[in-house]
Amino acid sequence: MNNCLLCLLPIKQTASWESGWLFSKEILCCAHCIMGFEKLAGSLCTICSRESSDKVCKDCQGRELFLDSNKSLYRYNDFAKEYMKRFKFQGDYIIGAIFQKELKKYFAKNKATIVPIPVSEARKLERGFNQTTAILEQSDIQYEGLLAKKHSEKQSKKTRQERLEAAQVFYLTKEIGSDEKEIILFDDIYTTGSTLNLAAQVLKEAGMKKVSSLTIFR
Repeated sequence: MNNCLLCLLPIKQTASWESGWLFSKEILCCAHCIMGFEKLAGSLCTICSRESSDKVCKDCQGRELFLDSNKSLYRYNDFAKEYMKRFKFQGDYIIGAIFQKELKKYFAKNKATIVPIPVSEARKLERGFNQTTAILEQSDIQYEGLLAKKHSEKQSKKTRQERLEAAQVFYLTKEIGSDEKEIILFDDIYTTGSTLNLAAQVLKEAGMKKVSSLTIFR
């Protein structure tokens, strides 16, 4: 019997829906913890996945967008915030594995190059790892490190307006191959979309025609 990676209690494996939640021979997360993650559903903005009665939400209307679209899997609720605090800021690396089934399912349907959003070298040294590449690696998902990031103030310390007005911090680490048709950026959280939009801008200016993104939380 395995223990849940989140609550550490023994997992009671039953032939129910939660057994299929993880794309793994062993179950990594108990049913109780799985229920803490709320899937985004219903009417969502076609561009950013925000819950919206409009096809394109007010945040996206009239905004200069380089990112073609974003798909987010779960609502960034209190349970998700505690998860990210533990994983991203307290360095509990192993719990990055629990979304592997969802990620493999999504990327299997999208034959595009996956590019994780990078952190600066200083931030990586501070945390010990880059959360986006950690999640992909633990899910055994191949990716291309096409982007690097200059060091800047933490996004969590910025106001919404400061995030929207942020200067360009990304740059290419190598030329984009001529066979690249589409890129899917991968990040942990979509807040204002500024980070993903800046990354998409660099890729579009380098010649990419289509750049979308996938985030775990929104």
